[in-house]
Amino acid sequence: MTKLKAFELKLAQGAKTRGGHVDGAKVSEEVAEIRNVVPGKSIDSPNRFHEFSSTPEMLDFIEKLRDVGQKPVGIKIVAGQPDDLHELFSYMQKSGKHPDFITIDGSEGGTGASFYELADTVGLPIMTALPIVDTLLRQYGLRDRMKLFASGKLLTPDKIAVALALGADFVNIARGMMFSVGCIRALVCHTNTCPAGVATTDPKLQKALSVEEKQHRVCNYVISLREGLFNLAAAAGIDSPIHFSQKHVVYRKEDGSTIDINKLIEKIVS
Repeated sequence: MTKLKAFELKLAQGAKTRGGHVDGAKVSEEVAEIRNVVPGKSIDSPNRFHEFSSTPEMLDFIEKLRDVGQKPVGIKIVAGQPDDLHELFSYMQKSGKHPDFITIDGSEGGTGASFYELADTVGLPIMTALPIVDTLLRQYGLRDRMKLFASGKLLTPDKIAVALALGADFVNIARGMMFSVGCIRALVCHTNTCPAGVATTDPKLQKALSVEEKQHRVCNYVISLREGLFNLAAAAGIDSPIHFSQKHVVYRKEDGSTIDINKLIEKIVS
């Protein structure tokens, strides 16, 4: 039995700005029973919470959820205008209320359940959003009170190393895990006809995903990621990837010149 580790309120996701969608073809009897919906009928997840409609109400709800559930509670956001983050973090500072963690999702996140114009263009990319959020949290004296998760095409050691250097405490990986179990990017996730058996509830097609075989591929992927991260750490002269910092990152402009990442971030958040 899987034990619940934390609650996350998904305020936004880079790939699904409008809210999630599950086509009726994928809503089997089992899925319908679990989600308490009608079999064969499409499911559109709401793109907002009915429990709150403002920052104060959201933080009160987080306090209540943490008290009732006795688990850490976090929020998932997609960064856009820094002014919105100033407003959010300012209230956290004044009220003393805050989530236990913030997951920052980049606009480059992938999905088979959204419109392309939303999935490809709305929100800031993770490598831009992450240092902005990290810097603003430090300015408001909140950084030590919560952890930062980063997500958005972070499926290789080099991308993860940069994310850690720009402020992430942890990274979320979905794409890499899907590839390791056999996803071939057929782009038919919403049709229930995934030929690799990854994104389907069709019993016949699911046979393509052999758990006995793919568990080893997933394990190898995670081991390779860890090895690659420690290789990069060694090359940077540190003994662990957790010690990556902004000093290990240099931004190269289109003309070939470089700029210190701290100065670049200061320009963005000022």
